[in-house]
Amino acid sequence: MKKHRKHCIAVYIRLSMEDLDLSSGEKDESFSIANQRNYIMAYLKQKEEFRDAKIREFVDDGHSGTNFQRPAVQEMLQLSRQGEIDCIVVKDLSRFGRNYLEVGDYLEQIFPFLGIRFISINDGYDSREFSGQTGGMDIAFKNFIYEMYSRDLSEKVKSGVTTCMKRGEYHSGCMVYGYEKAEDGRGMAVDPAAAAVIRRIFQEIAGGKRANLLARELNEEGIPTRLAYKQGKGEQCGRHYQANIWNHDKIHSIIHNRVYQGDMVYRKSVRTKVGCSRKTRQPEDKWIVLPDHHEAIVSKELFRKANDSIRTGETPKYDRCGLERGRIFCGCCGNRLELRRTKNPYYFCKRKDLLKISRCNIIRIEKAAIEKAAWTVWQEHERVFGSLPESGFHQEKQKKMQKQETALQQKLSRIPADKMKLYESFRAGRMTKDMFLREKELLNRQEEETRKSLEDIALQITRQESKAKSYDKLSELVGKYGGADAATDEFMKEMVEKVVVYEDRRIEIVWRYGDEFGDCV
Repeated sequence: MKKHRKHCIAVYIRLSMEDLDLSSGEKDESFSIANQRNYIMAYLKQKEEFRDAKIREFVDDGHSGTNFQRPAVQEMLQLSRQGEIDCIVVKDLSRFGRNYLEVGDYLEQIFPFLGIRFISINDGYDSREFSGQTGGMDIAFKNFIYEMYSRDLSEKVKSGVTTCMKRGEYHSGCMVYGYEKAEDGRGMAVDPAAAAVIRRIFQEIAGGKRANLLARELNEEGIPTRLAYKQGKGEQCGRHYQANIWNHDKIHSIIHNRVYQGDMVYRKSVRTKVGCSRKTRQPEDKWIVLPDHHEAIVSKELFRKANDSIRTGETPKYDRCGLERGRIFCGCCGNRLELRRTKNPYYFCKRKDLLKISRCNIIRIEKAAIEKAAWTVWQEHERVFGSLPESGFHQEKQKKMQKQETALQQKLSRIPADKMKLYESFRAGRMTKDMFLREKELLNRQEEETRKSLEDIALQITRQESKAKSYDKLSELVGKYGGADAATDEFMKEMVEKVVVYEDRRIEIVWRYGDEFGDCV
């Protein structure tokens, strides 16, 4: 049950490039962030019921409404699930989303279940006025129209961009490393500082130097990586992850990039549907290739020689299967560890030997050692779990609490009748005014204490339900792996969320069932 707090209103604002009409500044002004904010705040000020409410603003600037993978809307929805938000207000439904199926799910199922009121000002929609029913065909139809508009606009933009590509006009969000935009804003001009690094990389690799050794030399000399160089010039600052170390992959990606021999290649990967954030790589026959599109940084002969040198080199075998990848991390730099498949498989940090002095260089641990450590901890958890009360104990305790809750609810429901009887006795002259006020105060205090007790017992019931579910989940896992002799790949995949390995071979294990175990203990 929610604690007493100020009524919280979430104001959601969204603007994306699909909302801008370059032929008219009118639409731009209509949908701008400031305009939406002012419009919503003016609406809230007119409503007496919102006068003392707490207002939180969530803004997605430059994000499409065709999906819900937007940072601000995700934060708002997470707070909604936690019971921190009571009402959501938008200018119109298209600001919240353009996918009519997902928007419909939120309006008709998720928000009503969470007890959240939803208001779309321009659409005249207030979910409180549609309690227990849908918002009608007009709302569903508007959602459908918004999505169809977005799909149609997406195809038109895609067609226009493709035409620009075929004409040879550079069309991308940011300029590739080694180049900068020409003065006309459409062409590509060589960036002398970055071009010098690129020429060196091609010459060294073409001369037979290994990519890892070259990456280490670049790191020791303090030469910034592609992203670090761009960010140093004030570009791509929205990327918050670190990429400040040269490595094998960064060297190879430069060597393979045909842009450095003067060719431009577009549409190597595309989004298969509107609103999808993931791109799919296309076969080469679907690429848009423009030979001799711009000034080359390296000759075609040097480009070919460097690529031939990489292909003839011996490639070490790493395990990149879904089972291992992504779960074992370096405790020094935070990167994923690679699994080298040898007679005795072991994990090591991808940054090994890229810096002369680095704790990552000594990170190495056998796969068997991690599995043994995980199995030892699991056996101890299993022993502790065996000493806990059985599931029936939690269920019995829950029933007792529910009986207490019912008794408190009955007690609370009798108080209004007791207040009425007290008032009638006072009006009939059977008690003095002072006695009436004392008795009334006692009833008020009793009502407040009963409500508080109800809140406490409801919270205890929720916790007890969680403990019962957690016990059942752990019981299922013990039944599945209790008779095993050692950790298997299946065990590691199902039970272990994350493993962090430190330079002193210390291992930190994050379990998938950690919350359930904590609840039971």
